[in-house]
Amino acid sequence: MKLLLNALGIQDSGGVTVLEKVLQECTQEANNHYLIICNDNKNIRLLVEKYRDISYLVFKTVELKSFLHRLYYENVTFRKLIKKESIDLVYNFSGSAQFFSKIPQITKIQNLLFYCKKIDALYFKNKQYILWLKQIFLRRVVFHAMLRQTKYVEIQSAHVKEQIADFMDISDKQFFVKSDIDVSMQLFCHPKEYDWSRKINFLYIVGPHFEYLHKNFIDFTNAMMKLRELNINFEISVTLTKEQLHNSSIWNRDLDERTNFLGYINTREEAENIFTDNTILVSTSVIETLGLHVVEAVQNGILAISPEETYAKSVYGDHVLSYKLFDMNSLVDVIQRIVLLDNNDITDTILKNQQYLIKNENSKYHSIINIFEKVAHVQK
Repeated sequence: MKLLLNALGIQDSGGVTVLEKVLQECTQEANNHYLIICNDNKNIRLLVEKYRDISYLVFKTVELKSFLHRLYYENVTFRKLIKKESIDLVYNFSGSAQFFSKIPQITKIQNLLFYCKKIDALYFKNKQYILWLKQIFLRRVVFHAMLRQTKYVEIQSAHVKEQIADFMDISDKQFFVKSDIDVSMQLFCHPKEYDWSRKINFLYIVGPHFEYLHKNFIDFTNAMMKLRELNINFEISVTLTKEQLHNSSIWNRDLDERTNFLGYINTREEAENIFTDNTILVSTSVIETLGLHVVEAVQNGILAISPEETYAKSVYGDHVLSYKLFDMNSLVDVIQRIVLLDNNDITDTILKNQQYLIKNENSKYHSIINIFEKVAHVQK
């Protein structure tokens, strides 16, 4: 079987991490041949170099100039490629689909920005009407039209299906819930040690898009300022540079002296080194399909706090520590309750988070090859 793997739109480390997992799954089936179309950027170039010697993985990188250019490429250039390469199936890895495709296609939903009413409400509350039109509504129109063209949809968690159902009729679609997380036991660390008489390290993992409203970074900044007023002994580790934060209106420079500006984390060793004793990861996202940063925190044996939202319960389980979204005082209260816990309670919480993650991910599809085969069988 010949497949076109459409990875256009993948830019940040989270997307590349999931893409690499898919490539690893593809290498387990040498009878298939893959044409992989992706953006030309630093992260992708490293990936191409890593897999360049595998003959049945052929990469084609594209320098896209705009969203409209991407639409043209996916709906015009793809048709030529599909015909030229005798493609049997298109796997749209980043949420798009081809309007006029005559061959079966699978669409993977990795971004819920266009399927979240709470995001809309947040833009309106902040009176960001023009920004909403540019960042959400216009793209929603396009991606919704695309999704209506495809029968087969891959999702990372059951809550994604519920979010999509809020915006369109899904009765004609077949959903595949697939795990993008390796839950091998050797990848789970023993719970870290916590000693509240020492400095607490608050970890915030985010990319350069941290100012987007859905990341809700302001909750974190405000909570840290409140903890500063309460004379809590803490420091911050954030995966941004000082320059990035100083150019943002949602950062308070009074926090500089307490902050480790880590910048972009691009190696596994660097990533593992940020999950240390006395570290609490804080996530403030309004919506996530998966929330890889929280998953990695759980795997690496540290405490994690996330919003008290449906997606968090679905992906991380009922034992994840949570706060009320958009409520800085709620986040501070959760932190103050955490520092009253002893090590036995903390260890128990972390282990329950890990156990849920393993059980939940094991209930899903584990290889994209299985999904390809099911779709191919249905088409026959």
